[in-house]
Amino acid sequence: MYKILIVEDEMNIANAIKDHLEKYGYHCHVVVDFDKVLEVFQDVGPHLVIMDINLPAFDGYYWSRKIRRVSNCPILILSARVGELDQVYGIENGADDFITKPFSLDVVLAKINGQIRRIYGEYANVSNTRTLKRGNTTLNIDAVRLSSPGQEELLTAKELQLCTMLFEAFPKVITRQQLLSAIWDDETFVEENTLTVNIVRLRKKLEVIFSSLEITTIRGIGYQLTEKRL
Repeated sequence: MYKILIVEDEMNIANAIKDHLEKYGYHCHVVVDFDKVLEVFQDVGPHLVIMDINLPAFDGYYWSRKIRRVSNCPILILSARVGELDQVYGIENGADDFITKPFSLDVVLAKINGQIRRIYGEYANVSNTRTLKRGNTTLNIDAVRLSSPGQEELLTAKELQLCTMLFEAFPKVITRQQLLSAIWDDETFVEENTLTVNIVRLRKKLEVIFSSLEITTIRGIGYQLTEKRL
């Protein structure tokens, strides 16, 4: 199930979007603490973000920049600002599309469906599917999925990148610095716990699919993907 994070301070609008999207199978999380948008983002691990511009304290452009430093998941800007410069500014700050208020819920749904298909689904490079298999677990890179016999979990974009590096290095240790440098364009701006949060989520997904693999922390160095000891 694809997860959508809704960052909108008008709760009637946020809940209307949530209710509409959940009719079509999306799992939605509405932000209520607008001082902790990045923390909520990292905790939820969404596949797409709907971001309002006029928010308490920091605006949506600010939070889009913060999210873009740690993730490349699609961000849809939602705003009453209709000027061309506003739309350009949104795109330059990391947004993938711009929806102006008032809007149709069906238009929001269509734009989300399009982004999901492009990044994770049928419009991704599925013709020559790339897979990596370690133990009983297969990483389908183009379908953005981690699976074992009878079980499957969808990955976020950053989880996919981390998982690919760990699978390719298996069973060697890969350093935190290698992961940060390869996945985040400028690790100087990455929050200290961002990598840890993503590793924790990957561990949970390996557990959910009953993988024979585990990610071990090598203290002071990095991480190692290994087969569990029986």
